[in-house]
Amino acid sequence: MHRPKLLSGLLFVLALSLLWAPAQAATVLQMNLEEMVDRADRIFRGTVLDIREGTVQAGGGTLPTVTYRIQVDESFKGTYDTVKGIQVAELTMVGKLKNTQTGATRSLPPIDLPKLEVGRDYLLLTTPRSAVGLSTPVGLGQGTFHVTGKAGQELAVNLNQNLGLLEGVPGAPVGFAGTPENGPIAYDTLASIIRGLVD
Repeated sequence: MHRPKLLSGLLFVLALSLLWAPAQAATVLQMNLEEMVDRADRIFRGTVLDIREGTVQAGGGTLPTVTYRIQVDESFKGTYDTVKGIQVAELTMVGKLKNTQTGATRSLPPIDLPKLEVGRDYLLLTTPRSAVGLSTPVGLGQGTFHVTGKAGQELAVNLNQNLGLLEGVPGAPVGFAGTPENGPIAYDTLASIIRGLVD
């Protein structure tokens, strides 16, 4: 009688480790833009429309999720749903909006997943969706770029401060790649390089 419970518990732990291991590996694996483009299933710029919490069943257990609904303003790679004439992408990650923990609740391993904000503009490179619909930005913070500034003068910077972003990348601007702290890059330049890598 205890065997089914033990088996479902083991499957839950296995599912968690499978979800956690790639994310942890991504936090230590430094990638340049070319590597991220190769690994991405979808690459797009958009504005976050709404955020909702939910759950997903995996390995006999229930995992908390956060789903971001994003209006796609510019698409570089992948396919998107159209809702009322607007292209929309949904990005569902394991996690919670707020870190709350009680003694009785199983807690997830500490994964530093990017948190997006409603109304903000992002360029995202996202992984293929898993069998249960989960995805993350490639390299977590590395594939999450905030886009700010006036139209035509926008800057983009990822959560890793663009560190190593263009090292060894064809078409990288001279003087940008290889500097110790790269910092923001002109969005138009970044978009142009991505288009060249996708083609």
